[in-house]
Formats: sequence, structure tokens, C-alpha cells
Amino acid sequence: MKTISKTIAYLAEPVLNSELILINNAKLLKKDPKLRCEIHIPRIEKLRKEFITLEEQSEDGEIGLQKQKRKIRDEIRDLSFITYTPRDTTLFGEMITLIVKRIASRPQFSNYTFVEDMMSLAIEHILLYTYKFNPYRQSEISGQYASAFAYISTIAFNAFVATINKFNKNQAKAKEDFLERQKLIHRDPNVSTYGEDYENAKRTVKLPTLIQGHLLEMIKSITISEATEFWIPQVYKITEKELDFILKYEYNVSIIRIK
Repeated sequence: MKTISKTIAYLAEPVLNSELILINNAKLLKKDPKLRCEIHIPRIEKLRKEFITLEEQSEDGEIGLQKQKRKIRDEIRDLSFITYTPRDTTLFGEMITLIVKRIASRPQFSNYTFVEDMMSLAIEHILLYTYKFNPYRQSEISGQYASAFAYISTIAFNAFVATINKFNKNQAKAKEDFLERQKLIHRDPNVSTYGEDYENAKRTVKLPTLIQGHLLEMIKSITISEATEFWIPQVYKITEKELDFILKYEYNVSIIRIK
């Protein structure tokens, strides 16, 4: 079936369904070589070609082919289900890649800068969960059998959403960490920032007449080996360089303003 164009392969549900079944059976064959059964392969190949021909005719406007197509589709599924043979996954890989690319082109996904990460995870999940596909599972509503296309598309879609959720979670965590650090300059003047482990810190450095811009110099002049409180004037404005240095010792340095 390597001669099938990517466009037709993408549209031919019975081909995708058949490939998925055969690949799952190939995995079972590795565990039990006695299952090997290849007698129906020529028939499966012939039926696939017939279906694709009918699919092309349908696109050109032919009518009255649906019943014939359903019959061929069901026979392909049934023969594939009882066929156990080593399987080249090239065609299946091309088909699922087309499905994933189609989903990635949707507006809700295409604008993300990490869309390739979403696609990679989608393909990984598809390959990981193919074994769960049951071609004979029927819809309670329509009574139709499971669609490989719908099955794979659902896995891919969920992988895209999972990647976005993870990204949003990481963004939220980064924002939370940033805001937590900003408390150093927005907190209650009498609240220490070095945490519970340092509540009983003994060292205090009072700088009641601190000259603007000299806080960094004073902190650097002291070895920060233990929790230290620096008492500074209420009106002193901490510079950006001083703030960056203080953050390096977030749990050892506490800035308290003298009332």
C-alpha cells in the first residue's frame, strides 16, 4: 500500500483502521509466533485498492456507492482482525503524522510557539495507546463501529491540550515565584523574609543613617553566613542592583525599615 497518496491515505478510514489493527496484531505475534496468519493479506490489499477507487469516484460526484463502500470497509476490518504478520509501520506513521498536522493547524493550537512539542507528544501518545483500540466497539447511540480516525484524533487532541495545560501551569508557577520575590519590597516593614528556619536569628545590623545607594556596599562588607537583619531608614529606596544582590541571599538576608 505504499503507492497510496498521503491525501487519500488520510481520507481512507478503512485503510487507517486496518493498519492500526495489523500493527496491534504484529505486537501480539511477537509474544506468540504461533498466531501467525498471512493468508488474507492479498485480499486485504485488493479491497483497500477497491475502496480507494470508490473514494475517488465519490469525490468526483458518483452516487450510490455508500453501501458498497461499507461492505468493503467491514470486510477489510474483519480480515485484518484475524491476520497476524510482521508489519512495516511506515504507512501508519505517515497517516498519523497527517492527522496530527491537521489538528496542529487548528486556530486554538497553531499560534502557540511550542506547537512542535504538542505534535511530538501527540505522536508519542498515539503509539503508546494504539493497543487499546477495539475495532468492534460500537457506539450506543449510532450503533456504528469504532473509528480509528476518531480514536487517534482524540488521543492527539488530548495530548495537545495536556501540553498547553502543562505550559500554563509552569507559567503560573513562574509568576507565583516572581510575585513571592517581589514581596521583599512590598511586604510589611516588620516582617522578615528569611523564613521560619531563621526566626531566632541573632545578628542584627542597624544602619539608621544609611546614605542612598550604600546599602549594597554595606551588605557586601559583611559575610552572609547566617540569617542577618539589616535595619535601614524608612525612606531609603532600594536600588535594582541592591535588590538583585539581596535576592541571592533571600533566606539569609532580611531588610527591615526603622520606624
